[in-house]
Amino acid sequence: MKPLDKRLKFGLNILKKPYIVSNLGALPTIDGRVVSSWEIFWYMTAALFKFPGIFDFRVDVSIRGMTELQYLILSVPERIETMRQRGLKIVGKWSVNPTDLYFGSGVVALDPFFFAFCRMLALGDNALAIRGRAYLSPDACPAQAAAYALFYEGGAKLDLFYPFVGPWCYDSQYCYEALRSKYKGFFGESPCISSDRQKNLSLEFMLSEVRSFLEKIAAETGKPVDTEKLRREFIRENKIRDVTRKIQALMLEDCIPLGSLDLIMATFISGDWLCDPAACLAAMERIYESLRERVRKGQRGWGVADDPVRILVTGIAWGDLGLYNVMDDMGGVLAGTECVMNNYQEDIPTIGDPVQIMAERFINTPYTFGAVQKALWTLSNIKRMGRVDGVVFNCNFGCNYNAAAARIVTDTIKEHMDIPILLVDSDLPGENRGQMRTRFGAFFEMIRKRKGRK
Repeated sequence: MKPLDKRLKFGLNILKKPYIVSNLGALPTIDGRVVSSWEIFWYMTAALFKFPGIFDFRVDVSIRGMTELQYLILSVPERIETMRQRGLKIVGKWSVNPTDLYFGSGVVALDPFFFAFCRMLALGDNALAIRGRAYLSPDACPAQAAAYALFYEGGAKLDLFYPFVGPWCYDSQYCYEALRSKYKGFFGESPCISSDRQKNLSLEFMLSEVRSFLEKIAAETGKPVDTEKLRREFIRENKIRDVTRKIQALMLEDCIPLGSLDLIMATFISGDWLCDPAACLAAMERIYESLRERVRKGQRGWGVADDPVRILVTGIAWGDLGLYNVMDDMGGVLAGTECVMNNYQEDIPTIGDPVQIMAERFINTPYTFGAVQKALWTLSNIKRMGRVDGVVFNCNFGCNYNAAAARIVTDTIKEHMDIPILLVDSDLPGENRGQMRTRFGAFFEMIRKRKGRK
C-alpha cells in the first residue's frame, strides 16, 4: 500500500470516532505531575506528522484510554527526560524483569528493546536494526540491534543499566556489554532450573543478586531502599496486573471487544508499564471499562471477524505489529500471547519479606524453565483460557533460545492436546506479511474444517 493510501485509510478510521479532547482523560505520573487531556491531544496531533509509521497499523481509537496508551508509547523519550530533570534515574532492564524492583527502589525502569523497536515502528523505518546489526552481528535479534543503535548513537539516554538476564538470551547480555563504552552498568543473573535441588540453590543465589541490586541502586541514587516502599510498589503494580488480566479475559467472551493489535498494545507493549505505572494504570482502567461496555452491548472490536479463529501466540511475539492486523483480516484473532505473561499473570505477594518475594519471582519466570517445562506451562495456559482454537509458535530471527526450544515445545503440546500448531519465523517489520497472510489463511481454514465451521 502506498504511503498516501495508508494515510487516507488511517484518516477514515479516525473519522469513525476522532480522539477529540472530550474522549481523553488526564494521566497522573509517578513524579507527581498530571498530563492533561489537552497535552495528550496536541502530542498525538503532532505525532501524525512526526511518526509516519503509525499509518501502517489499524488501532481502534474509539476505545477510551487507547489514545492515552498510544501517547505513553510514543512519548517515552520526552517523559523520561522530564523525569531525569526532576531527579529520577533511568535504568535499563530486560524485557521480562518485573519492574516492581526498579520503581520500588526509586528509579525508572526502561526496557531499551521494546522502546527501540517501538521507535522503529513509529518511524516506519528499519534503519535502526540494520545499523545495529552492522555494529553487533548480522544475526543479532532485531530488537537488540535496534536498541544498541539507538542508545549507542545517542538517540536516547540511560543513566545506567541493570538487567537480570540468564543464559537463554545471550544477545541481551552482549548488547548491554557493548554499551559499557557509553553507560555505567551492572548485571544480575537469573539461573535456569531443572530440579527441586537446583531451585533451592537458585533461590539462595537470587537472594544475593536482589540484595546486590538494592545496594548498588541505593549507592547510585544516594537514598537507601525502603522495603515498605517496595511493598507499596507491589500493591500498585498488582492493580495494573489485575486490570491487564481482566482485559485479556474479555478476549474469551462470545463478543470479542478488541482486535489483535489492540490487545498487543494493552498487554505486550505495555508490559513494563511504559516507564510510569501510575499513568499506565489510569489508561488501562479506561480501556477495560470501555471494553466492558462493548461486551455488554455486543459490539465487536474493529476488524474482528464474525466467529473468528482464536489463536494463542507463544515463543516470542511478532515485532512486526502489522501482522496482528493481518491475523484479523484473515479471520483469526489473538486470544493471548505468553511472551510477557509472567509480568501480569500472577500478582506479586505483598505479605512477607519483599526481597525474598522478588527473588522467588525471578526464578519462577517461565524463561528460566527448560523446554519441556515451558511446554507444560503453555499447556496449562491453553487449558486455563479454554477458548483457544490453535497455537502459533513464533521464532524471532537471532533468538537461538526459541529456535532450539520450538520443536520440543510444539511436540510436547501435540502429545498432550489435539490442537493445531503453526511454527513461523519473523524478523524485521514489513518483510514477510504476504507470506504470513498465505500461511495464516491456510492454517485458519484447516482449523475451521476440523471444527466444522464455515
